[in-house]
Amino acid sequence: MADDRHIALLKQGVEGWNQWRESNYLIVPDLSGADLSRANLNHVNLTGAYLCETDLRMANVSEADLTGANLRGANLRGANLRGTTLNQANLAGTDLSGAHLMLVNLIEANLTWANLSEANLKVANLTGANLSEANVKMANLSGANLSEVNFRLANLSEANLRMANLSGANLEKIQALKTDFSKAILTGVCLDSWQTNSEVNLTDVICDYVYIGIGEEERRPAQGNFAPGEFINFLRNSLNKAGLTNPNPVTSVQNYDVAIEANSSNWSPTLVEIPEPSEAIQNPIISPNLSQEVGKFTESTQPVSPNWLQRIETIPEPPQAASFNSSQGIEKSSPLPQVANNNYPPANLPKEIMEVEQILKGIERDLSRSKWSEVTEEIKKLLQDLTAIYPTNTPLEKVIVVAAAIKQMEGNSPLKATIMNGVKEAGTEILNELVEHPLSKIFLAAIE
Repeated sequence: MADDRHIALLKQGVEGWNQWRESNYLIVPDLSGADLSRANLNHVNLTGAYLCETDLRMANVSEADLTGANLRGANLRGANLRGTTLNQANLAGTDLSGAHLMLVNLIEANLTWANLSEANLKVANLTGANLSEANVKMANLSGANLSEVNFRLANLSEANLRMANLSGANLEKIQALKTDFSKAILTGVCLDSWQTNSEVNLTDVICDYVYIGIGEEERRPAQGNFAPGEFINFLRNSLNKAGLTNPNPVTSVQNYDVAIEANSSNWSPTLVEIPEPSEAIQNPIISPNLSQEVGKFTESTQPVSPNWLQRIETIPEPPQAASFNSSQGIEKSSPLPQVANNNYPPANLPKEIMEVEQILKGIERDLSRSKWSEVTEEIKKLLQDLTAIYPTNTPLEKVIVVAAAIKQMEGNSPLKATIMNGVKEAGTEILNELVEHPLSKIFLAAIE
């Protein structure tokens, strides 16, 4: 149970709380089971604190320090954890669905059985974290550092892992239906009984070698690295080879989870293609040993867009905190993504009309260039300064530079206001066209 004295002290404000923590660093705060929903805990010091089963729904815990904190079974649904440090924290069984976790640090954190469905983890650092049996369905992990992460039995269906670093990750027995791995780093991953389908996106993946079988039993290729394009062919052949099939094939929605649980000891270390079900699947991954206190995952009932893999999912920021004072509030929600206009005129238009349209579009571009020159120059200068210092030869290096640019922007309030106002008014599509920098598209997508 929570210590009432600690709750009362926290309600007096984050600044006073942090001063108390500095003076009483040997005291471990106990906020277990407390109702902190919608609380503004920006920059709060909760290192090592007990937060088991604490209600933090829609709370602002951005830029906070929760290193080593125990949040087992906590409710963080829709919370703002942007830039928060949760290294080595215990988040087993937590509900982080829809949470804003961009730039969060979860190094070696325990996220077993956690619900991260539809969470925004863009450019997050989860190096060495344990996400076994986690629900990561429809989460946005684009540009995230997922090296050495344990995803065993996790549900990654429809997740966005574009440009993510998965080197050395454990992907044993995961579900990867319609998952976007485009431009991701997959070198050294374990693909034992990886369940996927033909709609998985593996465009431009970077992979030198993989392991087949639990415990890195078999390396592919046995020596050296895959030749360009060889990894994709290896996956395709593994999926289509008649002898490499699941001993318990899925035939209907009702027995969908048979492929996960039945006769697991007899599985062959292969990739298995799972036929797409005809209707929505509820809780496709269920651990037979899941603790009753954690409970089952709650899946989103919202329909999935058929074009999901062609865009980056944007999780809106949480609304302004309703209680608990601190020096900074929650940032306003980012604007909705701009809908791209079709720039191709109908083929049956007269040549004169087409020429007039092109002239008008040129005038519009010139006006936009003049109107948003301050914003575009700031973005261009920010990216140019960093690319002059750091390499950008690989997708991971590009993501690191973009993350550094975002961090630099966050520390400069006038610069942040200028860029964010430009994104809100002009939209990322127009700004990307005007900035004319190789990393502008990634940068604008990340802050959108």
